[in-house]
Amino acid sequence: MKYFLKTQSDRRLEVEVAEDQGEQGFRLVVDGEECQAVLRDVDRLGQYALVLDGRSYAVSIEETDEQHLYVNIAGESWQVIAEDEREKAAGAIAAQGPPKAEQIKAAMPGVIISVSAEEGQTVGAGETVAVLEAMKMQNEVQSQHGGVVESLLVASGDRVEAGQVLIKLAPNPDAE
Repeated sequence: MKYFLKTQSDRRLEVEVAEDQGEQGFRLVVDGEECQAVLRDVDRLGQYALVLDGRSYAVSIEETDEQHLYVNIAGESWQVIAEDEREKAAGAIAAQGPPKAEQIKAAMPGVIISVSAEEGQTVGAGETVAVLEAMKMQNEVQSQHGGVVESLLVASGDRVEAGQVLIKLAPNPDAE
């Protein structure tokens, strides 16, 4: 099974689980390079021990929804969007249709540092509309498809929960 990962800095990785070797772990192919990985659940609360090609790492994975993850490996953190092959294909088909409304949600709990979007403003796909601080890191909140800002549901200084809707976008009428 292949997975497609995208970080908040727009780094993209293709990860294929080439072979499940049971207790021996997994044989992975990451962007064309093969490696051996063993991942052990430490506490069933998102803490893992990872051995990657013989090197050991402490890993924390927080799933904020079905596709959004907050990953910390050896003290370095990333906000990651993950899709499998089927989700990626379905997304490509859906993207061919007419523009859709969008709800921009918080990927994790935190505090809104700034909101750069205004009601009535047209924002593009991938455009930063707010900054969310979580765990002392500032994360850009971006639109996925773009559209016209219909309503701002948060302001600077607001505390938000994971999955909370921050901004509602209407379809961009010029995109049709």
